[in-house]
Amino acid sequence: MAIILPHGVLFRGGAEERIRRKLLEEENIDTVIALPANLFFSTGIPVCILVLKKCKKPEDVLFINAGEHFEKGKHQNRLLPEHIENILSTYQYRKEEDRYSRRVTRWRNSG
Repeated sequence: MAIILPHGVLFRGGAEERIRRKLLEEENIDTVIALPANLFFSTGIPVCILVLKKCKKPEDVLFINAGEHFEKGKHQNRLLPEHIENILSTYQYRKEEDRYSRRVTRWRNSG
């Protein structure tokens, strides 16, 4: 499942923090993709795509920072085909690229 959320859900406390923690502990978060602000007609805030998988194989979470890769528009920003292709190929091959994407393994407390 992939859902689009306000970027702030990645940082806020309270109920959102508890939900994030549970999703991480159960290893359901596969990828977090940060997108630029002013991408959608309905809002000017930055958003993210949270990719959830119930039975995922990699034991890491892939973070993609696509928030700086877009074409600035007069009224609305947009992703060009090359931006979309880079996001998709980074996701598909779980590639790491300096200042763009990183795979992070969750540290487990062994005792």
